[in-house]
Formats: sequence, C-alpha cells, structure tokens
Amino acid sequence: MRTSFIPALLIAALAAPVGALAQSSEGRDLAKLAFRSVDNAERGYIDQGEFTNFGSDVFVSMDFDENDKLSLDEFLSWDFGLDQVAEKAGRAEAYETALRVVFAFWDRDGDNQITRTEHRRSLLADFARADANDDAVLTEKEFLLGFSVNVAARAAINPPPAE
Repeated sequence: MRTSFIPALLIAALAAPVGALAQSSEGRDLAKLAFRSVDNAERGYIDQGEFTNFGSDVFVSMDFDENDKLSLDEFLSWDFGLDQVAEKAGRAEAYETALRVVFAFWDRDGDNQITRTEHRRSLLADFARADANDDAVLTEKEFLLGFSVNVAARAAINPPPAE
C-alpha cells in the first residue's frame, strides 16, 4: 500500500515551497497541486485536521524502515518535489542544507531522529506559525508562505538579494 501513494505524495506533499518562487510556472503548478492535495474537502482552505492527517501520511511514506522514526537519511532521501528545481537553479547544496535545518528543528530532542510525536508537534507549530490571521485555517497563500519547509526551500533555491 505504501508504494501506491508515494508517487502522489512525492509530487504534492510539501512540494509547495516551489510556489513561493514566483518566476517558476513549474513551481506554481506544484504548489497548487500540493495545496489541493492537503485540502481534501476542496473548500479552498486547510484546517488543522487536514494538515496533520496529511502530515501523518507523509510521515509513513518517509519512514522507509517502518520503525516509526525518521532518520536524517530517510528525511533527505524522500523527494519533496524540489530536487530538480534546486538542481536547475544551481542550488542543490543549499536546498539540502535547508532540509537539514528543517530536520534539526523538527528533531525536538536532538537525538537525530524524528518520532511521530515530534513530527506531529512540529506540524502543529508550523500550522500556527503559518496561520497569519489566526483564524485556525490556512489559505493557499498562508500555506505557501508560512510552512517551514516552504520558507527554508524558498530561501535556499531563491535567496533574497544581499543588501
């Protein structure tokens, strides 16, 4: 069963960071697909339940050895959908570094593994941070601009100009 939903998750889950790259039509398309994939009810927004349920599915697809923990290797091996975009931009190393930073934040106890509990807590914190107007739902814009993976990937792939 895991194999059947991995391709869809590879394309959609957490691929939204590309949407923040305004000049990339490929990125916008992936971002819209990611948002629609999380918005199961097709309401035009994501509630916390949809967000965490989708995150649980992503966790399962990342946990290749099925030990209910994510190692850094599992986290980096899972294709968020941006590897090719980063390659094309000549930013593959920066993108990997960004993913390492996200992993470090989500690994709340610093033991080099993300448990299901740490993953869920991180998603809840990310949801709260992304919910810019504090209305308990994420619009597409909030999802694209506020989710930690999106922020990290945007900074890595399309860094702001140096001042």
